[in-house]
Amino acid sequence: MKNLYNIDDWADVSHCRLGEILLEAGKINLFHLSMVLDIQRFKPMPMGEIFLLMKVISKKDLKQALLVQKTIQKRCKNA
Repeated sequence: MKNLYNIDDWADVSHCRLGEILLEAGKINLFHLSMVLDIQRFKPMPMGEIFLLMKVISKKDLKQALLVQKTIQKRCKNA
């Protein structure tokens, strides 16, 4: 499990999907991810917003996960 609040923990990660980041950080489980993906099929909303509405993660966790995602994307572009 990776620490969401320690960006160095994510140095070896190349996937940058929000659900995978939250899963890897232990903030959600596969059931939560599956539920959100099902909801998105019928109601197009950002994944993070759905997790917040479900009260699965905090706003702070979402902001940090998005920062991790952005950092990973930037690193992959520069590679």
